[in-house]
Amino acid sequence: MLKTQLILLWVSVFFYVVAASLTIAGSWFSKPNWRQWSYVVAWLGLVPQTAALLLRWYQTGHFPYWGTYEVYTSYAWGAALLIQLFSMLVPAARSIVGWLWPVVFLMIGLGAMGTKEIEEIPRTFYTFWLGVHIFFAKLSYGSALIAAGLGGAFLWRRKTADPAELERLDRLNYSVSGFAFIMLGIMILSGSIWAYKAWGAYWRWDPIETWALISWLVYGIALHLRFSWGWRGVRAAWLSIAALLLILFAFFGIPLFYPTAHEHLTY
Repeated sequence: MLKTQLILLWVSVFFYVVAASLTIAGSWFSKPNWRQWSYVVAWLGLVPQTAALLLRWYQTGHFPYWGTYEVYTSYAWGAALLIQLFSMLVPAARSIVGWLWPVVFLMIGLGAMGTKEIEEIPRTFYTFWLGVHIFFAKLSYGSALIAAGLGGAFLWRRKTADPAELERLDRLNYSVSGFAFIMLGIMILSGSIWAYKAWGAYWRWDPIETWALISWLVYGIALHLRFSWGWRGVRAAWLSIAALLLILFAFFGIPLFYPTAHEHLTY
């Protein structure tokens, strides 16, 4: 079953590589149709990736969230799904978020090369609130990735694009950053409820808890600066990129440097 999962994952990587190539080539050679095909091809990649995660779920008896293999592949799936849903809702942004596919297939590659052993999970992890916590963690990471992509596109095009296009990018960046802020807040809140049920305390200042809170505060500060101080455009774009880097460090970097109760859930 594991071999089948890996084959499906590498098939999805193939489609995501094609999607990324179509986006890049379409932008370079000014071929809008190629960028639209990138959107279609990406859906073809999401199908085998979803099948691989479902097989892992069937194999282990739990949603893939434990260990390097499951964490990276499931986060990649969440990011891929959000990219596609965002592309569906905002077709004009497909040529922008299409540049994020390398992040997705690199995460799949990291997961596929990680440890795949099935370990026994403590019974405290089999709770409703942990599922909610993990679900919103995927949403927060995916939305942060899209916001950073929109910010990067703004910075790249700010000297050549039409002012109306830049205004649209700025508003989209604001909307997605606000969504990421809400998702992070729900993730932290649901994690606290689960922690109370599992360990008897809502907050233990675990390193990942602390850095997740810092990431949430950064988004809150960025939104406040926009409303109160008019931080739009370039400043907002850089803040969205900085916030993504904080989230990446909180989710994936912390276990490399500090002992944490989230170790198996994040790395």
